[in-house]
Amino acid sequence: MAKLRLVGILICLGAVSIGAVTLRASGSDDSAVISFKGPVNWALATKPSAAIRAVDPNPGKLATIFSNFGRPGHLYEGNVSWDVAGPHSGVQEQWVAMPFTPKFDAVVTQISVAVAHSTGSPNSFVLSLNEDNGGQVPGDPIRSWLVKNAPKYGTCCALDVVNDSKGIKVKKGTQYWVVAKTNASEQETRMEWDLSPRGGESNFAFNNGQGWYGYTAFTSAFAIYGNKIK
Repeated sequence: MAKLRLVGILICLGAVSIGAVTLRASGSDDSAVISFKGPVNWALATKPSAAIRAVDPNPGKLATIFSNFGRPGHLYEGNVSWDVAGPHSGVQEQWVAMPFTPKFDAVVTQISVAVAHSTGSPNSFVLSLNEDNGGQVPGDPIRSWLVKNAPKYGTCCALDVVNDSKGIKVKKGTQYWVVAKTNASEQETRMEWDLSPRGGESNFAFNNGQGWYGYTAFTSAFAIYGNKIK
């Protein structure tokens, strides 16, 4: 019911036009991905996997700097997502950025995101931790990682995890951004950043190839872990 409610609200918000194109999901049998096109693009997996894996997103018991994951077994909505896509992926180019503000000074050593592979090759995307630029959009990247072999879209609850042994210092009360995008080698790649199950709308940002702009809707699922600075 919660997933159907999210779908209905996204349509009612006018985030997309009702026109849709059905695409085959990579590696799927009869499952299809319905692509909703509009000012921003999002997707719905029509037959999400019934197999639920309970994954601990923080096995190292690091300090939680930020998280909007749900409970184990339902960390994210496995069939409702924002596109992260290259310009030749079959949908418009689209990058997504989610903000977070630490409640304490910390060193980030792990970022976990719910990004899944839909179509196209290669199965990879670029994840970065960015500075803020005026409060509404991300600024320059502080550090970037190439993430490979994301789980298949329509499944839950595997995660994409990057670890940084050097660590990245973040300050209490300062806004930062986690960005998922494609690079020059991923022009045909289409990924999906699954939504958080916690519900509620918030501000984040899109880039459709012409620069970042602020947007308000349901946010994608991610978490930031590390060490608290005392």
